Amino acid sequence: MIAPTSLWQTFALDLDKARPGFAKGPWFTMNAAVELDGPIDVAVLARAFDDLQRRHDVLRTTVVDGDDPAQVVGDEPASALEVLDSEPALHAPVSLDAPVRLRLGGGRLALHLHHLNSDPVTLWTTLAELAAGYTARLAGTELPPVAAQYSEYTMDEAEQVRRNRDEAERWWREVVGQTKLALPPSGPAGEAFAFRDEVLTAGELARVEELAKAKRSTMLVSLLAALAEGMSPYTGPGDTLVFSTLFGKRDRPAWQTVLGPCIVPSYLAVPTSGAELAAVREAVVGCARFARFPNREIVELNDLGSRTPFFEYVPQQWPGGYRFGPVQARVAGAAGPKDTGRAGALGVRVRKTTEGALTAHLSADGTDWTRPLIGQALRRFRQVVLAQ
Repeated sequence: MIAPTSLWQTFALDLDKARPGFAKGPWFTMNAAVELDGPIDVAVLARAFDDLQRRHDVLRTTVVDGDDPAQVVGDEPASALEVLDSEPALHAPVSLDAPVRLRLGGGRLALHLHHLNSDPVTLWTTLAELAAGYTARLAGTELPPVAAQYSEYTMDEAEQVRRNRDEAERWWREVVGQTKLALPPSGPAGEAFAFRDEVLTAGELARVEELAKAKRSTMLVSLLAALAEGMSPYTGPGDTLVFSTLFGKRDRPAWQTVLGPCIVPSYLAVPTSGAELAAVREAVVGCARFARFPNREIVELNDLGSRTPFFEYVPQQWPGGYRFGPVQARVAGAAGPKDTGRAGALGVRVRKTTEGALTAHLSADGTDWTRPLIGQALRRFRQVVLAQ
């Protein structure tokens, strides 16, 4: 079977053209590892993994690039359970033609999915269904049919894009296109960097979360407003700072548990300095509402270029655990794509840790945002967010 690529998949393929090997490479993955509190039946787990791939087309799908990119669904599972002599590492390479790997060893089970075929919800839902399938195998029962396949999501997404095209194009052209964009810094280039830093302690983050609720805002809006304020002294003149981002679009019951990347690449266009949270919230709501629009066309309509910084806020989403029959599995770790040294424009990924602190992973090639400069912006960001 052949299905159209989603907005996310098309965007990722375009990204790979600009940075060869980044999105189509084997380290563009979603990963999770669980600790098992007892022995697991390897033969049953292997059959449950095979069942899982047969139930979900996206786990047998190869994303094919070219003039007309497509998802090609294979007839048979391309992966088998791998049994190791020691604990599997959190990261592992995954090929496009076998987009899922499952490795067992040393009392730990690790799942790896190619990011062209998955998002964070897919990662956890896949583990949950694997556990349910293993348990069903032990009991001699069967799981209910799946609610939807990812190809159904992509076809529905394409229909929504077609149906809402005129309104979305008008919004991106008039609301965003008429603003004066703040350009990236233009000083001397520095070295490429990728590092992680704690930007708010657990106590500080808890206080910011309470303030966000009191102001009827969200953490995304609070953090985004503070980041734009923190970065504004170092950008060129302009009234709007634009970030590329990802919006989750599991906005229909059928998409809540479907396996596959139900995410849309789009943009956040926010005031650069001194903006009230209400103005930032209004901007975020508008960007989210009209996010289902081809990324290439948003770039062309607004002359965004290729140096738009990326921003993503991800709350802590680790599940409490899973049961593989009598065996309890506790989440031991999770990670997105491995840093392969192919950083481009500035990327800011802000996450809440299991301990409740807020950390930021920052990467860039040093062309505009250098490490010293982003360090200054982060210090200003911290001051602004704590003063809200």
